[in-house]
Amino acid sequence: MPCSKRRVEDDLVFCPYLLGCVRENAPICRLCTWNDPVKEEELYYKFMKHLEEVKANLARKEPAQIDEFWWEARVKIPEVKVTPPPPSKPEVAEPLEAKPPPPSKPAKKKPAKAPKPSLTIDYHLKRVSDDLKDVLMKLRGEIFKLDVDVEEKVNRTFIGYRSSKTKYYFANVRVLPLKHEIEVRFRSGGPVEDPEGWSKPIPKSFDTPMDRRVRIQRPEQIPYVMNLLKQAYRNLTAS
Repeated sequence: MPCSKRRVEDDLVFCPYLLGCVRENAPICRLCTWNDPVKEEELYYKFMKHLEEVKANLARKEPAQIDEFWWEARVKIPEVKVTPPPPSKPEVAEPLEAKPPPPSKPAKKKPAKAPKPSLTIDYHLKRVSDDLKDVLMKLRGEIFKLDVDVEEKVNRTFIGYRSSKTKYYFANVRVLPLKHEIEVRFRSGGPVEDPEGWSKPIPKSFDTPMDRRVRIQRPEQIPYVMNLLKQAYRNLTAS
């Protein structure tokens, strides 16, 4: 997918392909592609945290040396050579009375870690404006109407939809707050009539089972998108 170009400061933008920042109009930032979108957000927050650590480090009287990888800060420690003492004459130890071994203490059980709470739709809703929230909720409701057993799985990158009739997710929805859009990716499963040409093919470099995608911004676009999804769902469940 194209570089997200998240603004960092002034005309600097974050490029996940380079794992760092470039100028907004840099040729490498315009041409690069990123083939691991699942980690893009995680890398962005790690990088922003790294910037704060670097600024704090430079403000010290004696800054520590920062390694080139932002997630590891290392300080070089001088090696100290220790001279071993000269060997001493072995002393003859007097025989001691055998003492019973101390009673062994029972091993302490480590407290079980509490399971991480699963993500909900609210994670994506808080990232978008109110008008785009309305579009997302209406689209979500229409997808549930495709079949009685359609189920939803929310993760940090997308909201996936599958049913017992499909082996894999048949569609996923991605929130794009910087572009003020919602992207719907789906598996066509066969020919899909798209007279307006809204849907576009997904490049193979994206490494996803989805092969088409369409972006929307307004509620009145939902019926057309749902018509595409209904055709794709029929293709998948009929095969």
